[in-house]
Amino acid sequence: MDNGASSYLRFLNGDNDRFVDIVKEYNDGLILFINSIIKDIQIAEEAADDTLLKLYVKKPLYKSEYSFKTWLYAIGRNTALNYLKKIKRQKYSHLEDFSYFSDSIDLESEYIRGERNILIHQCIKALKDDYAQVLFLVYFEDFSNTEAAKVMSKSQRQITQLLYRAKNALKEEMERRGKDGQI
Repeated sequence: MDNGASSYLRFLNGDNDRFVDIVKEYNDGLILFINSIIKDIQIAEEAADDTLLKLYVKKPLYKSEYSFKTWLYAIGRNTALNYLKKIKRQKYSHLEDFSYFSDSIDLESEYIRGERNILIHQCIKALKDDYAQVLFLVYFEDFSNTEAAKVMSKSQRQITQLLYRAKNALKEEMERRGKDGQI
């Protein structure tokens, strides 16, 4: 049983301090994963908060078929998809258009350091959503293909093919940026 699972089970048994451990351990990565779906860091932060709030309030049963992190990210993905539906219904303006109003810390820049990593992150953001999600899960969050398949609601074969295509698309995007002088 991984650390998140044991903390969650202890939280379910009344040890509220263990929930703080879960938030500290998974919040930043969850925000960045949800951002790969929503494409807006402020809304991704809100969706991550809602994901963790669901755990705190509803206390869903965790089954150890998958790692705790995989289970949590699957809940986060569903929450993100619900946010996208809500955004489409309400027809919000994309918040990146108003980013100059933000005085908050740019979590992405803090989390992904170094010019090379920032370039890779920018190239990943330019890819198709499924490509960005699978690359983020496998290479930034160290998910196995099986875990990524669970989070993304795909088969393991689909994830293998998606990962292959995503790596090729990332390589092409990086080469294109290099030729355009963006590196």
